Amino acid sequence: MTESMISADDHIDLGYLPADLFLERLPKEFKDRAPHVEEKNGKEMWVCDGATWGDWRAGRWSEDTKRPRVALDRVKFEGNFGIRPTTTALRLEDMDRDSVKFSVMYPPIFGMRMKDKELGKAVIRAYNDWSAEFEKSAPDRFRIVAQMLPDDPEASTEEMLRCAAMGIRQVNFLVGTVSTAMYQPSWDGFWDAAEANNIVVNYHVGGPSQSGTFSSNQAPAEETRRPAFGMGLGEGSTVFFQPFVGLFSYGILEKRPNLRVVLAESGTGWIPFQVQEMDYRFYQAQARGGSADYPLKKLPSEIFKNQVWATYQQDFVGLNLIQFFGEGHMMWASDYPHPDSTWPNSVAILDKEMATIDAAMRQKITHDNAKEFYKL
Repeated sequence: MTESMISADDHIDLGYLPADLFLERLPKEFKDRAPHVEEKNGKEMWVCDGATWGDWRAGRWSEDTKRPRVALDRVKFEGNFGIRPTTTALRLEDMDRDSVKFSVMYPPIFGMRMKDKELGKAVIRAYNDWSAEFEKSAPDRFRIVAQMLPDDPEASTEEMLRCAAMGIRQVNFLVGTVSTAMYQPSWDGFWDAAEANNIVVNYHVGGPSQSGTFSSNQAPAEETRRPAFGMGLGEGSTVFFQPFVGLFSYGILEKRPNLRVVLAESGTGWIPFQVQEMDYRFYQAQARGGSADYPLKKLPSEIFKNQVWATYQQDFVGLNLIQFFGEGHMMWASDYPHPDSTWPNSVAILDKEMATIDAAMRQKITHDNAKEFYKL
């Protein structure tokens, strides 16, 4: 077994953030509209500009017997365990409990999206500043990913470069907010700047879709029969399909051979088929002569193996496709502290899933690949 691991996808969720984070950091003109915690129907909730974002878990939440269970419920803690993910010493305890020596921490997968662009920029900037400080509280154990603004290419470029100046070289878009607009000329400056400054662009599962975005949600307007289960935020990874394909079909990656992209919490088993299908469609387009503004020259599979990485928590199918996927591009993650997380049982789960994987490959997937990719 691996003695210590790197989790390439953990989280700093909105629910665990300090209640005064935005009130302390936003400019005066936004104070009365800033994200804050208030009581609604007996529960402490995050509210921003009149919109309710979600529950606040660093208060009375852990005492609520009717709330949904999360990974933290798997261990009996004394007192308010909702503070653990954003309290350095306690988070380090949780990492040690799971044999994780380094954690790559993504921003909240809900909330932090506003119609007012100026308010949105101020909120995202405040979060990124706070998370940068949190990373510095344990720099040899933490690595944060900065959040971007999917509706504003200029603001995303500006914020990305501001974060890069602080040493943050990985930025994130929630895949549910990725639209075809991000592959149009107005976003070229962002992609160019990411490549020029060696900044990794991440698509992470989550985020509310808006009209015009890629979305696989085809639920009827009125349902009379309820399903027994759902496929989670990733809808079985289908929400990644079109955003992923667009990186190739619009030439985003081919034009920028040094640009690196991570599909976070996407799983890996579906990707080899999708890449194979893109190669097939590429050949079809070549045979027809094509009509794209940017005719592609390289096979998607060639680009993929040089420029795309992906993380997973549990994926037995993906582990049987390592040869196709590319052994250096698959990175394990615990997804702490989400309900889907393998924490604190990650080693036992890996032992089961990797029973037929040799020790050297296990070491790469659970440690070495992320160490090399993030230059840890």
